[in-house]
Amino acid sequence: MRNRSHRIRIIFLSQILFFLTIVSFAQAPKINNEVVSFRKNEITKGLLFELGREREELRTDASRYFEEKTSLTGAFNWSNKLWNLQDYMQEELLFSFDVGPFGGFGNWIDSTRIANNEADENFYGIRTALSASYLNRYYYDPKSYTLVKIDGWGRYDLYQRNLDGTSVDSLGVETPIDEGDLKSKFRFGFNAKAGWGYGRLSPMNHLMTAHYLLEKYYPGRIFSDSEIAQFAQVIATLKHDRELDVIHLPEKEMESIAGFVSKTFLLESPELMAEDWQYGEFDPRSEGKRFELGPFFNYYNQEPDFIYGGFMQFDWHKYQSVKWNRNISASLTYSRYKKPDDSTSDSETEDDDLSLGMSLSHRDWVLGEVDLGWSYYSDLRSRFDFGIKYLPGLELNSFEEIGSLSHNFIPYFGYFTQLNSKARVRLDFAWRFADNEQFVVPGAKFSLAVYRSRY
Repeated sequence: MRNRSHRIRIIFLSQILFFLTIVSFAQAPKINNEVVSFRKNEITKGLLFELGREREELRTDASRYFEEKTSLTGAFNWSNKLWNLQDYMQEELLFSFDVGPFGGFGNWIDSTRIANNEADENFYGIRTALSASYLNRYYYDPKSYTLVKIDGWGRYDLYQRNLDGTSVDSLGVETPIDEGDLKSKFRFGFNAKAGWGYGRLSPMNHLMTAHYLLEKYYPGRIFSDSEIAQFAQVIATLKHDRELDVIHLPEKEMESIAGFVSKTFLLESPELMAEDWQYGEFDPRSEGKRFELGPFFNYYNQEPDFIYGGFMQFDWHKYQSVKWNRNISASLTYSRYKKPDDSTSDSETEDDDLSLGMSLSHRDWVLGEVDLGWSYYSDLRSRFDFGIKYLPGLELNSFEEIGSLSHNFIPYFGYFTQLNSKARVRLDFAWRFADNEQFVVPGAKFSLAVYRSRY
């Protein structure tokens, strides 16, 4: 009898423990180990230096204008960047303005039926540039989204150009070219694309900061993924509450950090953590996979004016550790435009509005890009980027006379560091290798930015 009552008490206690366990699990907060939110508005002012090679060509049935030059630009840069990466929407907005001197050298050709002019050129002057960009990925379920992206830019150059070359007229008479004149050039363009996508790249910046601070200042203490995610959510709340018009004080924000650490982890907050807290202000660092496709069009106020087509792109970013990120992307773009074809007669014209008896013929090509890169975060101050891009290109000619496959490679290197809570340095270098210069202008491309940031 005594054994029976003892068994009843054991069963009753076990049922109570089971009930309490179920209640405790039901009331425990659900921790999302993947911190997907990231909000930041940043205004920067500073100096920008750029070195690169560019080409411009305009062909008609009676003339050819060609210019290929290497230029160095030094400019004052002002930009305003906004990132708003949420569960239901990922939004980016950018405004940028540059003004400053530039100069360089290159080759110049101005050829007509009357004369062929070729010369070496050097130039110097003032350049002004303005650009704006908006990107929106709207998620109608956790993985599926629609995409809209619009970019616009304009550039005005006022410069002194000096030419040294020769002119050959239709009779073969050669005369020297040695002249200098004041020139101006205005170029502008815009492009847009829309599409559909599946997948998500989630920003890991706050998770990285939490992981870095806990590992550095509490060595030997093992933190679970759930604990790191809780700390990351606290960091995200502090950074998302910042306003551009209000100076955020690291000492004030550290009070919230210290309170959370002592209350949640029962640990003391080391005073030296404040030295690292002011850093970690990187562009979004991502984790995940994403695939998107859709139509696009580009406009540029030089021939060809209007290009349209379709694209598809795959991105795979891997958050390997606090210090390493692996980034892989692959894209394929089909581009097409119309241009007058002087090989037809008036009876063969496709458009009654065309003059000179020309019809419209299509020019189209396919360009791919595979980018394999890594990012190394030496600490919360600095990041190194390096990798290589492979860009195969193929001219299709309306699938009637397909050209040969072009192979182009671009190894690149980048460096970003935070000198203090406001001063930044960003360096990017790439070398473009092109086998026939049809799709990629070969040569070096370099940029250095030194600026102050308000966020």
